[in-house]
Amino acid sequence: MTALRVIAIDDEPLALRRLEWCLQDVPDVALVGKTGHPQRGLELIRTLAPDVVLLDVEMPELSGFELIDALGTLDGAPMPEIVFVTAFDHFAVQAFAVSVVDYLLKPVERSRLIEALERARVRRELRDAQARVQELREIIDNLRIDHRRSDSQKRYETELWIREGDARVRVPVEMIERLEADGDYVRLHVGQRVRLMRARLGDLAERLDPARFVRVHRSEIVRHDLISAIRRHESGRTFAVLAGGREVPVSRRYVSRVAHALRFRKQQHSA
Repeated sequence: MTALRVIAIDDEPLALRRLEWCLQDVPDVALVGKTGHPQRGLELIRTLAPDVVLLDVEMPELSGFELIDALGTLDGAPMPEIVFVTAFDHFAVQAFAVSVVDYLLKPVERSRLIEALERARVRRELRDAQARVQELREIIDNLRIDHRRSDSQKRYETELWIREGDARVRVPVEMIERLEADGDYVRLHVGQRVRLMRARLGDLAERLDPARFVRVHRSEIVRHDLISAIRRHESGRTFAVLAGGREVPVSRRYVSRVAHALRFRKQQHSA
């Protein structure tokens, strides 16, 4: 079993030493870093990429909640599991609202700490398993796309035609930034304008070049070159960050597909 890599952040020296003592000789657990300064804790998390962070709630400079908020995307690294350690129990509801693994009261009991770490291990393994399933799905989807291309030499739409009143209006695909499902219609976001097209998003997804557009959600498709980053919020939800700072939710089913599109675009730019 791979050792669980742990960092402890607590501004009370005695509490920090107790955590270190509690972790001694715990099988498959390694304390890889500790600090009494929250800003230093942020640096340790970013450089050491721990599996679990034992985090005090009330600290100078940054509270435990503020530190979690400051973690942001961790430059694409997975968010560590958080176990709050505090002398006060009135933070419990707020703690679980930000999806912490457990909530330990000081002085920490060794048995409770081990229990919390095992819970963190299970959550992390489940998350890794889900990520592997998503990667396999992405590989299969890409193989299917390549197969369809080679078999049919499919040509994707370069323009869409929509009806506005008595007129039919041509919308070049290269000008479309996002496509958003709206019942039996699709909203085409073209610059500052929104045009309404009678169609199903799933049908349009088949007609648009996957090298240019990526589906991020069952109700939304985004143009590749608008995605600047992928951000995972503390709630566990994932968002695609678009040019200008707008965030679009990415459903779990499409996370790996969006990540693949972002990597592909970066490779093209570096080539």
